[in-house]
Amino acid sequence: MSLIVTRASLALKNAEQNFQAVKFEAHKPKKKTTETASEDNTRPQVTPYNKKDLELKKVRHEIVKFGMSGFDTTKKEEARIALAVSLGAKPPKREYLNYKELMEKRKQERQKEKDDKQAMISKSILQTGGKKKKKANNDVGHFLSGYGKVQKKDLKKKDAAPKKDKNKKRIKL
Repeated sequence: MSLIVTRASLALKNAEQNFQAVKFEAHKPKKKTTETASEDNTRPQVTPYNKKDLELKKVRHEIVKFGMSGFDTTKKEEARIALAVSLGAKPPKREYLNYKELMEKRKQERQKEKDDKQAMISKSILQTGGKKKKKANNDVGHFLSGYGKVQKKDLKKKDAAPKKDKNKKRIKL
């Protein structure tokens, strides 16, 4: 191997002897030995999803796709969007609606709710209109409703409570 003679190489007396050539070798992955392969076969493989799970997911996906084929165009598009969202896609943005139209729509919805409420009230009045509540004959019961009533079992508990001895001697200091 011949070197180009330069002032630096002339300065070094043993330049050819000190020269080291480096060869680059790309990394190659090591092959598994037969011993490690036999150990892996004896242990059950722990994977997050078994083959059966993957097959079931594929089958479910195929069923959903087959079910979508029977829809008309608008429902098919909605089903595709729902499928994509369930698989992790971002849902589409809402369509633009003019503010005045939105307010008109909400106003109609509120009016519809009021009408439904009125219909329900009038229907309930018609059904319960013939029935009247009986007046309580006992004015005392009405008077006690704010306070509650005393029951017999509460009275028995008071009588059964131990009595304090009044005859105990008191120590005077």
